[in-house]
Amino acid sequence: MSTSCDFERDLADAAGILAGARYAIALTGAGLSVESGIPSFRGPDGLWTRYGQPSNLSYRVFSRDPQAWWELRLRDESTPGNPTYDLKDAVDRATPNPGHTAMAELEKLVILRTVITQNVDGLHTRAGSDSVLEIHGNRNYLRCVGCGYRRPRDGYLITDLPPLCSQCGGVIKLDTVMFGEPIPRATLDACIEEVQKCDAMLLVGTSGAVNPAAQFPLMARERGAQIIEVNPEGTQLTAAAHVVLTGAAGEILPAIVLATRGRVAGSD
Repeated sequence: MSTSCDFERDLADAAGILAGARYAIALTGAGLSVESGIPSFRGPDGLWTRYGQPSNLSYRVFSRDPQAWWELRLRDESTPGNPTYDLKDAVDRATPNPGHTAMAELEKLVILRTVITQNVDGLHTRAGSDSVLEIHGNRNYLRCVGCGYRRPRDGYLITDLPPLCSQCGGVIKLDTVMFGEPIPRATLDACIEEVQKCDAMLLVGTSGAVNPAAQFPLMARERGAQIIEVNPEGTQLTAAAHVVLTGAAGEILPAIVLATRGRVAGSD
């Protein structure tokens, strides 16, 4: 177990890395959103732990019969007792936590340039972060499988099933990336470009179990970037981190902001 002295040393090291970075980015996962009341997928009380993991053929099922998929989706969203309802209800009620806010503050300090998030809840943007890449999409948006056109779901009246794109006539699905569905090429390319540019990466609440995002810290480290991990417990990426801060992001990230701001101010 880390002592107070160990934590303060690691906090100072993390602040030093961020304050001295030319181009720092972050990678976030479900652990950050758990602190906002959104259930994880794989954790002890995760959605997949309770209900079972979705089929690896989810996207194929959608593609084969989009109308049937949408009928089931709309029914599940309004019927308690299934993972679709539970996640929608949790995200609808969730608000950004201090960890999200701290990351937005790091962006305003021109320290954190981009957040790559595996979360689909949109909480980074709501907290004030402007440069966010949602590698798994955003459940508050719809996306055309034909031309990639995205629009907010809020206010969009779904009358015909499946809904069709106003731009190209293609089939519309939720923006979230399904099992078996390729990550939109433009988003993946943008993420890789950020990883290649960074010299520091902050990992927050990600288990390192899902590719391709789990490869980003390893790619960054190979290029010489310093890796900082913030997580309540060890992960598959802990061994690759130069600094590990164990605990809740909502407590640790505000402390990192304070320490980093002090470093930046002291260098003026």
